[in-house]
Parts: sequence; structure tokens; C-alpha cells
Amino acid sequence: MILLALLLPSFAPAATKVSFPFTPISAASLPWWIAKESRFYEKYGLDVDMIYVGASPVIVQAMLGGQAGVGAGGGPPLVSNILQGGDAVEVATTVPYAIQSLIVKADIRTPAELAGKKIGISRLGAIPHFTLQAIVKLYNVQGINIVQTGTTTQAITSLAQGLVDGIITSAPFTFRLVKNGYRELVSPRDFKKAGVEFLIQGLVARKSYAAKNRDVVIGMIKATMEGVKEIFVNERQAKAVLAKYTRQTDPEILDQTHRFATDIFVKDPTVTSDSIRPIVQQSTEFNLIDAKLAANTPMSAYYDNSYVEEIKRSGWLAELWK
Repeated sequence: MILLALLLPSFAPAATKVSFPFTPISAASLPWWIAKESRFYEKYGLDVDMIYVGASPVIVQAMLGGQAGVGAGGGPPLVSNILQGGDAVEVATTVPYAIQSLIVKADIRTPAELAGKKIGISRLGAIPHFTLQAIVKLYNVQGINIVQTGTTTQAITSLAQGLVDGIITSAPFTFRLVKNGYRELVSPRDFKKAGVEFLIQGLVARKSYAAKNRDVVIGMIKATMEGVKEIFVNERQAKAVLAKYTRQTDPEILDQTHRFATDIFVKDPTVTSDSIRPIVQQSTEFNLIDAKLAANTPMSAYYDNSYVEEIKRSGWLAELWK
């Protein structure tokens, strides 16, 4: 009988292959890295190929081009894609707050001194660009020269080589750069104090893809939320994953980044209109989108909470956080 069982073919369903473009290489991507390392994706029948992309607009472009059905994202690219006729919508949120910092050379002490300086962002229209524009508005700074530096590594290299005077980045690199003598001129605390918030990170899916692959989208959300929970309950694993993907080994930096992560991730992935509305408003003010078209588009056009609602109805999310 044992021999017969060994000879019979297995009828276990094959895992569904999923291409998952993501950004950035920072604490904001920690739940997905943990989900990969802890095999949470496999738990939900998914074989996820994580593909690092240097900027969020490229992720949306790749999705609209059919290269992926689900990806990481939020912020301005989400809004502009809908207003331009795209079908990529937010299906879950992980970070609905501004969490990036402006790191500058030590001799720049106030926002007023940014006039005439070169500030590096990943790409025009990406979240770092939006963050910088929010700083311009918040502190009424004029004359900043924007430089597209590409990936986080390229941005840090540009700063070190003196090609730019500052960069927009996030943890753990903020902590490392400050330790190396740079100044955190504007922090997430400053944004929060000023009421600057927007949906910066979460899961985005093409409506056309999600309609045919609902189980995949739900599985991605569940694996992501299991990754979020691991941040809170398994500090050792969270730090190990951070060290692997960000290549940070300094215990102090990892401690700071882990505390930062427990502050920014939400336990309820429901997307809210309040987290998207500021993106639309500020994108309009910065002339990044058509104001009339934006005014005539309801907030509900940018997201679809039906997947999260299904997960909640099943009792799964409540059980996760018991």
C-alpha cells in the first residue's frame, strides 16, 4: 500500500505564479519580504516572484502593460492612472501616512536654506517627488533644483559624491545617514504635525486581473497582513529580514528601524477616502493632474475594499490579531 501510494501521481494543486513588482528597498516593504521569507505566500497557494522596481510610476506602468496583475503602490501614480483611464486600484493599505524624510548635508540647518540646492528624488511623479513638493508647500521654499537619482542606492551615492545636497528617503537609510553625519531636516513627525498624510503604500491590483483572480488578490492581502503581524510579534525575524534585504547589519540601526516599522503599519488594511483625498488635492495643486477631471471623479474610483471586506466577514482578520 505504501509503495502504491508513492507511485500514484500527486493531485495537489500547483501554486499560482504571481509577478509582484515592489518598491522601495526600505522598511515600507518589510511585510512583503517577511511574507516571502516565512513562506506565507505559499500558505495561500501563491508562487510569488518579487521584482524590485525603482519607482512607483514604473510599477503602475508595468501593470497597465500586462506585466503584472498586482503590485505594491499608492500615492500619486495611483491617482493619475485612474484619471488617465487606467484600471489599477488600491485593494489594501499598509501605510496611510507620509513616512519619508528629507536628509541633507549637515551645513543645511533650516528649510529656508534649501533655496538653490539640489535635492534628489527617485523619479518625477513618484512618491519622493510628491513628498518633496509637500515640503515646498509646507515651508514655502522656492528655487529647489530637483534631480532624478534613480534607486535608493543611487540616491545615497549621489549624496555621498556631492552631486546633490539632499535626498528623499526612508528608514533604515535615514538612520544610517544621520549616524554618518547628515541631517534629517524634515521627518515623518513634521508631516504628521502639519497634517500632511497620504496613502503611501499598499497593494494595487488591476480590476480586469482581480475580477478573474480574486483568490490571488485575497491571498496576497492575507500573506501581507501575516507579514505585518510578524513585525509586531517576532522582532528577531523582522530584524533578520530587514538586515537581509536592506543590507544593514548595525544593531542600533535595526533596532531603530524595527521601532519605526511598528509605528507605521496598520492592522486593518481597509482603504479610506481620507487617505487618498490629500493625494488628489495636492496633485491638483502641483498641476500633476487635470483639476476638472479630478473634481468630477469620486474617491471610490481609486480603490476597491471588497477583498478586505470579504476577509473581514470570514473572521480571518479578527482571528489574526487575537
